[in-house]
Amino acid sequence: MTFEPPAVPPSYTPPQSPAPQAPSYQQQQPSYAQQPQQPQPQQPHPGYPQQPGQNARPPRVKNTLGFVSAILGASGFLLGFIFTFIQLGMYATNSTSAYGLLGGTQSVLDALLGLGAIALGVLGYLKGGPSKLLAIVGTTLGVALLLGVLNGLIFTIALPLIY
Repeated sequence: MTFEPPAVPPSYTPPQSPAPQAPSYQQQQPSYAQQPQQPQPQQPHPGYPQQPGQNARPPRVKNTLGFVSAILGASGFLLGFIFTFIQLGMYATNSTSAYGLLGGTQSVLDALLGLGAIALGVLGYLKGGPSKLLAIVGTTLGVALLLGVLNGLIFTIALPLIY
């Protein structure tokens, strides 16, 4: 069994120290043709922490339209839960006069939130960038809200035809 040193990445070059020079007793004349050497930025070595002034990766591009789209889609479902509990409270207290008005208000709000989520989600997806996930989520939630509104409309139209 022989010992083999670990593999060194191809981009790694070990630091080289300048060769020692013998002292010269002659007077050296300055050379104006040579430019002073500027320090080269050092690349971090794998496995070692980076220095505080260096960033590991570039700042992340944000997809604001996708984020707002996801918030609109999620808020439609949150409002649906709130309206459900309000309607249950109205039904339990036998104050059913405003029950239909509250259901209609919920449907209009869901439709507006769904359309907004779809529009912003599609724009956020087409905008591009690395973060398209929130745009896809917002568009999906917006489509689900519109399907719920469509389901409610079909039920409202079909109910009198059946009974």
